[in-house]
Amino acid sequence: MPDRQAAINILEQISRELSTFAATGEYPGLLGGYTGSALFFAYYYQLTGEESHLDTAYTVIQRSLDAVATTSINGSHCSGLSGIAWTLLHLAQMGLIEEDDLNETFAETDVQLAQWMDLETALHKFDFLHQGLGVALYFLNRLPSPVARQQLEKLVMELDSQAFKLRQGIAWKDLFSSLSLENEERPLFNLGLAHGNPAIISILARIYEKNIAREIIRPMVQQAVNWLISTRKTSQVAGISLFPVLVDAQHATAGNVHSRLGWCYGDLGIASALWDAGSRMGVPAWKEYAFEIFTHIATHRDAKNGSVQDACLCHGSAGIAVMLQQAGINANDSKLLENAQHWWRTALTQNNFPDGPAGYKFYHHPEYVNSHNMLEGICGIGLSLITFVAPEIRPAWAESLLMV
Repeated sequence: MPDRQAAINILEQISRELSTFAATGEYPGLLGGYTGSALFFAYYYQLTGEESHLDTAYTVIQRSLDAVATTSINGSHCSGLSGIAWTLLHLAQMGLIEEDDLNETFAETDVQLAQWMDLETALHKFDFLHQGLGVALYFLNRLPSPVARQQLEKLVMELDSQAFKLRQGIAWKDLFSSLSLENEERPLFNLGLAHGNPAIISILARIYEKNIAREIIRPMVQQAVNWLISTRKTSQVAGISLFPVLVDAQHATAGNVHSRLGWCYGDLGIASALWDAGSRMGVPAWKEYAFEIFTHIATHRDAKNGSVQDACLCHGSAGIAVMLQQAGINANDSKLLENAQHWWRTALTQNNFPDGPAGYKFYHHPEYVNSHNMLEGICGIGLSLITFVAPEIRPAWAESLLMV
């Protein structure tokens, strides 16, 4: 298969580029720094069986731990301590690190992240990537630690107490996007998986699945899903998003009415969160609604109407491919699986920059820039392409983006 061989060749280039980045990158961090490259090399090792890639993964982890010990770093999931700690836990779950060797490190990390999470959530800062919500992924993976359970319970209580009661249900105010910060007198609600209400729904569903605070979570998620579905636009046009980007309490849109196609914002993240909640909480109706959205995407959305300008995980073809593949597997639907293949083939054509790492660049309006990290750069593209080349290797790394 020529596409598969092309992907293998690109992965070899990405491996070489990331080896340098892993050794010289300035900032640690799972999604925004060089720590994510440890995941690439761990999964690339699974693909190739070459021990040198596993050695590189260990070198990256050691460098990340040294950075944590010697520099000031926040607790965020994207670029801070919780994302780095999640990576260590994930590699342990893969059987690549002895978890017993990390218990002392995790005990200290638990305390640090609990304090940071408490400070963030007390200020209503529930952004998944950069504020308090993302730390929940670390604590979910630390269970059955009593500290982890306590922090997840506290998060549920904070979310319950800070939800806005709206006519159609409940939602949480956006305190991250520039539009929200510029309009403090007008509460805005974010519909993106990266920063908004879909991520909160997904995290609550994951906590529910662990049998924590179920009596509080179930009605809360029910109301949050009701509100989220109510924001769907009344005018449905093929090729146009079903949901806007930001809305106020009256559903008036702020910013773009038409949302891009990608992980970070848009219909794909909403569908993913609804499927997540439906499957983890046993509500078939939410899964059915999510499947409708996925099918609309596979039928009507393309690179042009989806503003897909590059191959990154955040809002590019590689991220779309993984999400649609997982949706297709979950729903046992050939159309979604075929559409995922289309997006991977698109990703294979986007490495056309002679001065870009492995030929790729990230579109940062109004120009294309080099990026190596997991969220925006070749590390994430590489992880996605490993899934394309070897679909039998489950992309468990995608939990870090709430994709699985």
